[in-house]
Amino acid sequence: MIGIDARRPSPRGAAARATERECWIALSLVPGVGPAGFAQLVHRFGSAAGAWREGPSSLAAIGRVPTEAASGFTELAAIGPRDLARGLAARTGAAGGRIVTDLDDDYPPALRTLDPRPPVLYVAGDSAAMEARAVAIVGTRRASGYGMATATELGTELAAAGIVVVSGLALGIDGAAHRATIGAGRSVAVLPSPLDRIYPPRHRGLARELVQAGGALVTEIPIGASIGRPDFARRNRLIAGLAEATIVVEAPDRSGALLTAAAAAAIGREVYAVPGQIDAMSSRGCNRLIADNQAVIVTSAGALLRQIGLVRGAEPPAVAALSEVEGQVLRKLLERSGSIEELVDRTGHPPASVASALTMLEARGLVNPFGGATFHPTLTAKRLARLV
Repeated sequence: MIGIDARRPSPRGAAARATERECWIALSLVPGVGPAGFAQLVHRFGSAAGAWREGPSSLAAIGRVPTEAASGFTELAAIGPRDLARGLAARTGAAGGRIVTDLDDDYPPALRTLDPRPPVLYVAGDSAAMEARAVAIVGTRRASGYGMATATELGTELAAAGIVVVSGLALGIDGAAHRATIGAGRSVAVLPSPLDRIYPPRHRGLARELVQAGGALVTEIPIGASIGRPDFARRNRLIAGLAEATIVVEAPDRSGALLTAAAAAAIGREVYAVPGQIDAMSSRGCNRLIADNQAVIVTSAGALLRQIGLVRGAEPPAVAALSEVEGQVLRKLLERSGSIEELVDRTGHPPASVASALTMLEARGLVNPFGGATFHPTLTAKRLARLV
């Protein structure tokens, strides 16, 4: 994918930047373009203003687009980028939100790592909630009592530890995770719908409470747009992008939560899953993620906090506190996950020393065993490695 350098200085000053922002918003409204097409247009024509000046013929630069894209572009061009941007800003403001573009300082930092990233967001609430450390909790709408209780516990513990909980405001697991943060911390709800049409409608009150508690609502869908199945996929990618890790609490096969987990893995984020009974249809997706080594098993809220480096009341382990063998084993695992046999070959230490080091690293929350055979560095270990 082609990235967008949204921070290139303009030689024509603030007025030129404002005009570019208006074109940025207007271009994002062209039907069927999407983040990837938007990135290609800006790359091909040097700016959103350049693509806008080219008009509907610019769409040839991005290959396949819906048949209505050219006619939609023509209709939008008749209005003009300034009126489009100002009119949309007014309607968004009336719904209690604001427009945030990739040109703006309050664009979520975590999303700048996506390629392509959403060019325009519609946000209600505190943007600071999207700048703090965040973990996503997702799961089925048809949650069991076990799933709801687990989502509530995880949401409460993460919020109390200062982590922003991200989810999709859906019924079931999502709603339980969001609700758990009220009074304990902050939450970000990613919508598959515009800000003036909270989906599902049953969670309008919850959405309002999240914003009042210092959280935020965010969506890629502008006021007045119709919604469809692709918007739920965009919502899943946004959830994964905003969070450093995604936890699947309860999910059957072919669940939207599994799509969020796949999106998280695709962009290099950590994926965790809560195990369920082997005969529970609502946990088949989670159990499969764990069995296939696609997710780290979550056995308790405390274990999860330790895995992401947030043991409440204690400092995370320091690299300096590791023994020489532990440090060498961890460095090798940060390069590439491996088995005991592989680590023996890669470190030159005897099997007993490597096994002992792995036991200590696991106790410190720096290593996770997959299937008892392959070892993988935790999010805590990766964060510590960036500090030294």
